[in-house]
Amino acid sequence: MGKKKDAPWYKDGLPFDCQGCGRCCRGPGGYVWITEEEARDIAGVLDISFEAFAKTYLRQVGMHLALVDAPNGDCIFLDEKGRCKVYENRPIQCKTFPWWPEVVADEESWEQEKENCPGIGKGEKRHSADKINSELKRNN
Repeated sequence: MGKKKDAPWYKDGLPFDCQGCGRCCRGPGGYVWITEEEARDIAGVLDISFEAFAKTYLRQVGMHLALVDAPNGDCIFLDEKGRCKVYENRPIQCKTFPWWPEVVADEESWEQEKENCPGIGKGEKRHSADKINSELKRNN
């Protein structure tokens, strides 16, 4: 009989309710990974060609594509109010926050991210472990 995997530390789910603050999209030091398909979708929303989009908004990092940063290090698609200009078409990486491996690796990481994200630990809704695991897989 196969050995059952240990339940994750978040087996009872985690509360999260996005507050729309945009903090997860601010500051230098990271990459917003994007697929060519996602980039083409956003180019369509912006009503520009993929080539123009790539020249303005993309950079090659090793074998992967990433969005360029705004001069201050924020996401290039944050508006002056801290809202995403392409929210409905944002990359999977953005859609799956805070269900990133480094954020849910352990309770300490979750608590540490709570200092940056006011939505972590908030809200009536608890996201199930199954939902969290599904989002983790989407982001790979």
